[in-house]
Amino acid sequence: MKAIDLSAALLLGVASAGAAAELDDAAKERFLREARLVRVRDAGGGITGSQRATLSLDGAVHDAHVQTIDETEAMAVLDDGPPELDFRDSYLGNVAAYRLDRLLGLGMVPVSVVRVFRGRSAAFTWWVDDVQMDERERSKKDVQPPSASRWAAEVGAVRVFDQLIYNTDPNPGNQLIDRDWRIWMIDQSRAFKIFKTLDSRDKLGRRCARQLLDALRRLDRAALKEKTGDVLSGGQVEALLARRDQIVSHFDARVAELGEAVVLYDLPPRDEAGK
Repeated sequence: MKAIDLSAALLLGVASAGAAAELDDAAKERFLREARLVRVRDAGGGITGSQRATLSLDGAVHDAHVQTIDETEAMAVLDDGPPELDFRDSYLGNVAAYRLDRLLGLGMVPVSVVRVFRGRSAAFTWWVDDVQMDERERSKKDVQPPSASRWAAEVGAVRVFDQLIYNTDPNPGNQLIDRDWRIWMIDQSRAFKIFKTLDSRDKLGRRCARQLLDALRRLDRAALKEKTGDVLSGGQVEALLARRDQIVSHFDARVAELGEAVVLYDLPPRDEAGK
């Protein structure tokens, strides 16, 4: 990759940003781990004090969401709700969600790695490009996607994924919509509880992507521990697998009752999501 002047890249943001956007997951992981910090400012939104960092490596410039929060309590009394058992708010959830997302073949969670930031371990997460709005804004303004069926397919995958990871903060502000109308799930710091039951079967929805259900069936303990053993505890892994079993059982029962044609659908490729 040809080196470019960094100041020009920050001003113009064309060649460098484009080069970074073309990286695959492995290259993005390397970029997030090794790139030099150029600028850091408040990320805006949220309550965890996260930062937005501009990084530079090999002529490419891109931003990252940096989160250092790491709190766990047996029970926490929160301002925004009732007492919460097994309270977790940890940067590790972002990394675990990314790795699990790739195990399931979704590609809906941005790349995230563990890196030291100002003396503390943190999640450096790829800043999502070309965001036009989040789900809160879309719903408030009643903006309709160009393809209702493709949109419904991605929304369905989000619902299942949130139940799988026991995401206690699935607010619409954490669902970003890019200019291709792809949904990106961000900020899973309050997920991955050790509960072995689903938060709500009703939130699973009535249908499931065929590819996702197949991937859930194939997900095994060994693969999950290999990919997430450094960011999830043994109890979190076991709880996730127990919830997986319930999700599969839920949709198997619906298929038995209503048939595959009613319950299952094909998830569109991510590169065609807005077409």
